[in-house]
Parts: sequence; structure tokens; C-alpha cells
Amino acid sequence: MSATLTFTPTVSPNACLPNQDAFLFQRARTWWLLLALFLLAQENGIFTVASTASEKLKVLRQFYAPSTTLLLMSTILLWTICAGLAVKRIGPTLLVMLEQKVVLAFAVLAFLSAIWSQDPQLTFRKSILLFLVFGFASFFASSYSPSDQMRLLLAAGVIVALASIAMAILLPQYGLDSGGEWKGVLGQKNQLGLAILFLFSGLAFYPISNNRRLVTVATQALLPIGLIVLSQSKGSLIMAVLLIAVRLYGPFLRNRRRDQLPFVLFATFAGILGILLSRNMLLLLLGRDSTLTGRTHEWSIISDYALRHLWLGYGYVAFWTGTGDSLAAMNLVGGALHGSDNGYLDTMLQFGLAGLCLWIILLLVALRDIVKLFREPFVPLEGYWYAGVVLVVFVGSFVESLFPAPGGVNTFVFVVACAGLKNLSNAGIHSASRSELYSGANHHST
Repeated sequence: MSATLTFTPTVSPNACLPNQDAFLFQRARTWWLLLALFLLAQENGIFTVASTASEKLKVLRQFYAPSTTLLLMSTILLWTICAGLAVKRIGPTLLVMLEQKVVLAFAVLAFLSAIWSQDPQLTFRKSILLFLVFGFASFFASSYSPSDQMRLLLAAGVIVALASIAMAILLPQYGLDSGGEWKGVLGQKNQLGLAILFLFSGLAFYPISNNRRLVTVATQALLPIGLIVLSQSKGSLIMAVLLIAVRLYGPFLRNRRRDQLPFVLFATFAGILGILLSRNMLLLLLGRDSTLTGRTHEWSIISDYALRHLWLGYGYVAFWTGTGDSLAAMNLVGGALHGSDNGYLDTMLQFGLAGLCLWIILLLVALRDIVKLFREPFVPLEGYWYAGVVLVVFVGSFVESLFPAPGGVNTFVFVVACAGLKNLSNAGIHSASRSELYSGANHHST
């Protein structure tokens, strides 16, 4: 049984649209969905013991080896739940996937890269997982309204956060990283920071109608911010600040008169330039140096290997296996690596210039959708949320590998945001001819 969700032009830009399912958390399928989101978020790292530097290479090779029984069972459970949830929504799910042609092109390129991959079997397995994440995200985007998407991700975030706190306190051998940083139910501290960031990303875009509501949201924000601080994931903290900046600055920029925009844009670029010029001071405050704790040195070494396979790369997830060129790069860097800590460089390693060009196309498409949406008479807070997530992924990819990953919530939330952004921009929120944006969200069959 389904119903149509309608956006009406009477809604204020700063109000949450009245499209929430009042019985969302009373439905059994919702709790199955939350279990699937938890399994996806923890990336099979729930019982991962922190490894010392001498053990990291061995752990890395085990990560890329065929799944162990426990890992395989967790993966099967996750995708069995997803299949059960999406079985009645195959049509809308496929429609959303096909509408996201540039996003889907990454999955297609991942499969094709098995042809030239250094490890074809590994590339094929990870490509399947990437396609399934895209499919799950498309189901999520087509089945729930923007407000309900936000609520579901926040609920999943609370579950991951509480489980991580329990793991760190009760089972510190699993919940803490080798340096004492919190990793909770994730395999590594940065993974915890990123999972919390993306699951709680919608919290910054909740409507603030009065001071009491402001205090409530601020209090709720202590949980994710506290966990990010305890994980000592500086990149996640910076991306959280960027999300908040989008929430505060986005409505201000969109509501400026056309004659004011040149000055506003000039002031914006001047501010960004000032931040870049004072980056050493900011990095010092974050406990970093101008080399980003040695990352720039690593990038210079890894770039040489990316240039060796310039056009098509080494194949999807086929470089960081602890063998061949990746082992040589690790020896030069002086430590075992799971990635280059730069999404664009990792894209080059996996797909070469073909993948980097696809990144640029995806950025242009996303910017087009953002501009198109911001030209509407009003923009719901969910629209700013989608735009914020997309911008965070593009900016955050300079220091983290966020997309396309075969697991975790980074890729999942990014695909949901791209789909939501396109839906909102194409629907013309005020247009009666495109009033149907999502179907089957409020009265989803149990």
C-alpha cells in the first residue's frame, strides 16, 4: 500500500516539510532497516582487535583475502535483509539508479576494471559489493521521504554510537585503537569518525523554531561530536564544521538579492583565501603540521605509482593489497597503508584518468543540481542537507577516501544525497505538475 508525498509552496524555507511517517518506528520493516544500516556502518569491524605496526601488513592482507566464516555470515545477513526490504520496490529502486547515471558509471567502471585489474577476483567481488551499496541507497532514496531518511539515519547513528561507547568501555581490546583512540564497533578510529559524521549529518539541518528546540538539538549534538573527538579523527571534525557552515551560510547566500551576490561571493572567496594563508596556524590547532602529519610525503611517493597506470589504474580496490607495487610503496613510506588518505589519488590508483574525469563530471552534475535547486522560491532544510553531504564528500576526499567504497555509510549516504538532490531540483518543489516526489513513504506496507 502506498501514498504520494506532496511538497506544498506554503512551507517556509526554514521549516521541516510535513512529510514524516508518524508510524515509522512502529513498523517492523523499519527495525530491519536499522539493523541493515548498522551492519553496513560497522564494516565488519565490530570484533577487530587493534593491531600494532608490525601486524598491520598481515591484517591488511587478511582484509583483502576471501571472507572468513564470521565475516561472510555478516555480509550474507546484511544483503539478505536488504533484498527482503527491497523486493517490492524493485521498479522504483532501478528507476532511481538509472537516473543517477554518473554515480552508476562508477559501479560499471569498477566491474570493467576487472579486465585489467592486478587481482581480477578481488576487483569483481568488491565491485559486486559496491553495486549492492548503490542499490540499497537507491531503495532508501525511493522509499522514504527526505525527512524520514534523516530520521532513519539519525536513529542508526544513535545505535552505532551507543554500541561504540559500550564496546570502548566494556571491551576496550575491541573498542580502542592501538594508540588509545576510540574506534568502537568500527575497524579503525577514522572509520568511527566518518560513520558518526555521515549518520548524524542531518542533525545540523533540523528546524530550530525556538530557543528550547535549539538547546535540544545542541544537546543531541554532544553525542556525535564527543565520539568524533574521542576517535581523534581530525578529518571528520573538519567535515562536521563544513556541514554546519553549509547549514548557516547556505540560506544566507540563497536569500541574497542578485545585486548583492558579487559582494557576498567576493567576501566568501576572500575568507577562503584567508583560511588558506593561515593554514599553518589552523593545522597547529588541530595537531597537524604543513605536511598533514606526513601525508604530503606519502602522496608524492604514491603519485609515482599512479602515473605508472595513468589511463585506467590498477583496477578497483586492486592496489592496496600489500603485494606488488603497493608493497614497494609501503616500504618507501615506511609503514603498512590501507589507502592514500586522499580520495582523488585513490581514484587514480583504481581507475586512472578515466576515474578522475568521472569524478569531475559528477562534481559538475552535483553543482548543477545544487544551483537549480537554489533557484527555487524556497528550499527545504533537507535540500541543504543533501547539498552539504555532497560538498563534504568532494572537499573531504582531499584527506580521506570517501567514495566509491564497497562498504560503510560514506558511499551510501552520498548516493542518497545525490538522488535526493536530483529529485528535489528536478521536481520543482513549487510546481504542481511535478508534485509527486516520492511514493510509498508515509504508508509503506508492513
